[in-house]
Amino acid sequence: MTLSFKKPIILTRINQDNKDFVNLFLSTYKLENIKNCFKCLPLIEIVLEKKTKETIGSNPLIFTSRHGVQAISLMSNLAEKEIFCVGQSTANLAIELGLKNVFYPSVGTVSNLVQLIRSKVDNNSSSLHYFRGEEISYDLKGELSKFGYVITESIVYRQKQIRSERLINNIISKENAGGVVFFSASVAKIFCKGIKIVPEDFLFMCISDRVAQVVFEAQLKGNYKVKIASQPTTEEIIELIYNEKSIWPN
Repeated sequence: MTLSFKKPIILTRINQDNKDFVNLFLSTYKLENIKNCFKCLPLIEIVLEKKTKETIGSNPLIFTSRHGVQAISLMSNLAEKEIFCVGQSTANLAIELGLKNVFYPSVGTVSNLVQLIRSKVDNNSSSLHYFRGEEISYDLKGELSKFGYVITESIVYRQKQIRSERLINNIISKENAGGVVFFSASVAKIFCKGIKIVPEDFLFMCISDRVAQVVFEAQLKGNYKVKIASQPTTEEIIELIYNEKSIWPN
């Protein structure tokens, strides 16, 4: 079965993430091909920082992104450590790199990750090491600290903008896209910053309320819609897109 939308939906993540998203979309709905469905427009690139020089010790490690796992891939003596990942794709990368004691929640949200850590790490005074990006959308350290955990943070990657607001506005003004998907507030800010008018019935599909709030605060002109996934997961974004009948041909 081949699926087609009226106008393509813009995917704004890095190339590999966009590719993985399209493949998951295909496999979820048992599709052989998709035509005129997605336009890949990465707005950022990920810059890995130099290998952390901090001492890890025996503490469990936390990752809320595959980029964090990539950043520590050259470090030694990690195979036997307890690894807590936000979701399956992050966990799969950790396993591919030879890490053995990898745990992740069945539903990949940060709040579920907190609950998983609490269930696995019994001593509330335990220390954990959190490898993260420069910008975060959830204060994981603050949340875990409420339960007595001591969290060391290492910033091991950052986002670098690679598309100009002028280019984004040009694409939108020509009305050759039906919507856009946002997985992070920082990318939503980049996208919305230079837009003057949004086309009729344009869709902003957001992974969470926090990301959607960026769109609302931008106060864009035009008759657009903001849709929010029922849970902050890739799977729920896929379901949101598939069930949005306004993007399908009549």
